[in-house]
Amino acid sequence: MGSIAIIGAGNVGQAIAGHMTLEGHDVRVFSRWERDYAAIEQREGIELSGDVEGSAMPALLTTDLAAATGGADVVVVAAPAFAHPYLSEALATVLEPEQLVIFQPGVLGSAVELVGKFVQAGRAPALIAETATSLYTCRLRGPAQVYVGAIKQAVPLATVPSSRTAEALARLVPFFGERYVDGGDALQVGLANVNPVYHVPPAILNFKTVEDAARLPQHTLVTERIGELINALDEERIGLGRALGVEVPSFWSFLETSYGVDEGSYVERIVAGYGRQGFPEPDSVEHRYFTEDIPFGLLTWSSIAAQIGSAMPLTDSFVRISEVLCGRAWEADGRTAESLGLTGVDAEGIRAAFVTGALPVAAV
Repeated sequence: MGSIAIIGAGNVGQAIAGHMTLEGHDVRVFSRWERDYAAIEQREGIELSGDVEGSAMPALLTTDLAAATGGADVVVVAAPAFAHPYLSEALATVLEPEQLVIFQPGVLGSAVELVGKFVQAGRAPALIAETATSLYTCRLRGPAQVYVGAIKQAVPLATVPSSRTAEALARLVPFFGERYVDGGDALQVGLANVNPVYHVPPAILNFKTVEDAARLPQHTLVTERIGELINALDEERIGLGRALGVEVPSFWSFLETSYGVDEGSYVERIVAGYGRQGFPEPDSVEHRYFTEDIPFGLLTWSSIAAQIGSAMPLTDSFVRISEVLCGRAWEADGRTAESLGLTGVDAEGIRAAFVTGALPVAAV
């Protein structure tokens, strides 16, 4: 059995921590806030239901990042995307070259950003990997009570540099089996994050139910025409990938790979993939479908596309409409070509940063 540090104590972090503890691993959990542990300590563990059943108490719950990660074989970042910049800066000061850190899930640029932080800190980087989506489809259903709707069949993973992906996959097998698969490179994996494609259109186009905090199941908000819109938004994401020299799977291919759904109309496939979980739509503009999927998803795609002259009009429209609805200027805190240090870099240079970790001088 190995040692694993989980960075983040939300639903995904607790799902991984509970499951890994049940599997017999040495599990440490890090959160910036002591209050995140109150329910776990009161229950004397994390209660899991669904695809994983049982209750387990991790070996360590701490607000000390060095204590959580020190000597850990694997470090899993399971925090929201908006926490990645802060966490990357902190992780670059404590992780050692022999450790494996995986953003689970990442968003386009998470691994590249951490590479840059190591360079800025003047330290040799750890082995850095990221995934396109979380291995665990899960939600908190109560304090320290996590429902695991599914553990996905296959989740693409890549390292920076991509030449070390096979090494990372082998090191993850003792913890997660062979559910992580070779995703090619971090550019392909980052662009394979389909969460914004599915999460944003139904939330924006049913915005009154968000304001009413109706908490309807997200999949029930997808009509035939919204399904067509999801497909059109997805085609823009795929087009951006091609403009950068990579092929990325469609949202519909993701449903097949992750949930075994491979037939039916757009609506039927969404219901088959997500209906069992029945996870609710956003109940406020602070929900991660807005605060994560737009500034660290749609905005990132839009920013990089604009830099290389690739048109994404539908993506741009959702970014702008959501800014008005949410009262936010996403670019202020979101991930852009500029925040990644890729301003002025052409498509070939952007690809090189993701594939080899060769960052432009301006980035470091």
